[in-house]
Order: sequence, then C-alpha cells, then structure tokens
Amino acid sequence: MPYFIRRCELEMDNLSYIRFLLRHHDQLNLPYSFAAKLSFISGPLLFGKALLVYSEEPYEVVGAAGFVYGTGADEFQDREVCQIEVVFLRKEARNALLFRNLMIELLHAMKEEGLDVRKVQFWAVEGHKAYGSMLSKLARLPDSQIKAVNELSLYSLSFQQLERYCERISDTV
Repeated sequence: MPYFIRRCELEMDNLSYIRFLLRHHDQLNLPYSFAAKLSFISGPLLFGKALLVYSEEPYEVVGAAGFVYGTGADEFQDREVCQIEVVFLRKEARNALLFRNLMIELLHAMKEEGLDVRKVQFWAVEGHKAYGSMLSKLARLPDSQIKAVNELSLYSLSFQQLERYCERISDTV
C-alpha cells in the first residue's frame, strides 16, 4: 500500500497529529501517566517538528512522529540535541521501507532550522519485542550510547552516524 509523509505545518495537521496519537496513546509503550504522555505527544508541536504518515487508499493517518530541539533537562537550550518524542505506525503500516522513509524525513526536518544538530536521542522501553532488533542495530553504531533508567533506556546517537545508517539501509530495503 502506498504511503506518504507530510510535515505538520497547518492547524489541521496539528489537530490530526494530536487526535491520532491520543487515539493510540495506549499503544505508544510509554510507562507514564496520561498527562506525561500528553507532554511527549504535544512537545514536537511547540518545541520542534511533527510528521504525519498517510495511506493513499483509503486516505487516512496511519502514523506520526515528532521531535523537539533540546531537552527538558536543559530547558530546551541544548538545541544541538534533537530528542525524538514519539514514533508510531499502526500495525498494518509497519514495514522497514516506511520506517526508513519516516526516519529520513525526521532527519531532514531536524536540519531544517539551520541548527548544528549533533546528537539524536530517544527513550525506549527496555526489552520490547516489537523494536528490539532495530534498537540493537542502532546501539551498534559508532558513538552510540545507551543509559538504563528504571525500565527505560536512553539511546543517544551521533546525528551524522544516524544519517549515514539511514542512507545505507535505503539501499537494502
């Protein structure tokens, strides 16, 4: 099934993004209260960029992703860091090609502000089977770091290495 990725630039995009993620908040694998999940979901609309994934037939949202420039710990002043807050694809849309395309679009969006983004980081639930293979591949990239905190792990990667990885896998997908 053909898919396309659209940046959230209009108010209707922002509403679609929020509605989609709220509808699927229980599937995001975030071990937080609803209020905390809401901050992760909405953060990209305020402090970064958000993307929507649409299926062409029927025309509907099947995925969303977003990141923020900086981290909450540094009050979003460390803008050389992009933290991916959410990436979610409905089960029927999950495939390596679409995920790769979504990651490439996220990386392009990160560069858009003209900032010198050096690091990309994200939190993941430790031991989750649905994305364990992908996380282990990312963890093997040069300069990658993993820090366990409770049942979560913070993955930190060089922007340049992640970009190279996405370009490399584009040839194999």
